[in-house]
Amino acid sequence: MSEEVAARIREAIFDHGPITFAELMEHALYGPGGFYETPPVGGHFVTSPHVHPVFARLVGVGLEILHGSLGRPEPFRIVEVGAGDGAMARELLAGFARADLAVDYRAVEVSAGARDALERLGVSTFGRLADAGPIERGVILANELLDNLPFRRVQGGPSGPVEVRVGLEGDRLVEVTVPCPPDLLETADRVDEGDEHVVPVGALAFVDELASVLVEGYALLIDYGPGGDPHRPVRAYRDHRLEEDLLAAPGSTDITAGVDLGAVAHHARARGLVAFEAVRQGAALLALGYEGWARDELERQADLLSAGRGREAVRAWGGRSRSSLLVDRSGLGGLVWLVLGTAGVPEPSWLEAARTTQRSRD
Repeated sequence: MSEEVAARIREAIFDHGPITFAELMEHALYGPGGFYETPPVGGHFVTSPHVHPVFARLVGVGLEILHGSLGRPEPFRIVEVGAGDGAMARELLAGFARADLAVDYRAVEVSAGARDALERLGVSTFGRLADAGPIERGVILANELLDNLPFRRVQGGPSGPVEVRVGLEGDRLVEVTVPCPPDLLETADRVDEGDEHVVPVGALAFVDELASVLVEGYALLIDYGPGGDPHRPVRAYRDHRLEEDLLAAPGSTDITAGVDLGAVAHHARARGLVAFEAVRQGAALLALGYEGWARDELERQADLLSAGRGREAVRAWGGRSRSSLLVDRSGLGGLVWLVLGTAGVPEPSWLEAARTTQRSRD
């Protein structure tokens, strides 16, 4: 646990009583000494770009198609929000170089250490999305970002909905409940007794910021949708392990929950953006060429075996096996891709192909 973070949370509770879970996350994840302050950002969890480079390569295919839809601007501005250790940026930049596509790649990261690493890739970095814009004929990319943005928690109680906040019991942080405030009642009315609903206030604020900087273009948001245990939708992770106590080590654990992407899409429409029908990641990657890549890898493995290069063949097999997690509906293939656009931009061609693939897999 970061004592600096815990002390700051206690001070906030002493100052104005039990704090919202969103305020806890601001301190524990994004404040001084918080989880995201010091890299490596990806050390406690695995995201799609870390599973296999083919993920970023296929995302790159999708981005190149969006580039064509926007009239092939040069340079093509891409802003990756929550760029982490640069795994996505590194592979995308290599792919664009192979395609001889001039890009203006910008990364938004709260971690100063991560920004330093990204700058060594030749990427311009910013602490906030608002500082990276305006974005004309470009794309905003956010992979597994929204589930970590601050959210509030509402539970269904015997006498109506209540909000879960964080208070103190002695020196220990504990969950407490308070009557659901008016600003959450619209969402809270849908929560059954004993169940919990996560209100993605941070994700909705991110859409507000996105809408203010995206002059013309697209945003590709990839994240976990709601699911899992309705009684315990919030998770904390450290060293790839699930932590039972969400409040035991603020600043030392990642805190996450599935995102109501329907609410995100609705909010985007209210801000004047177009929200295209979302698809699962597995279907999107298949539409962008995953099966062809996997066949090529199988042929390469066979060629390596025929040439007596057994170790390389085993590595090729291992990589192809890991990559299957990206399209597995019970794994990372179950993530959701939501594409937003400014008024008048066409729907990406691969989205319709992905929907067709998804229907055939359901």
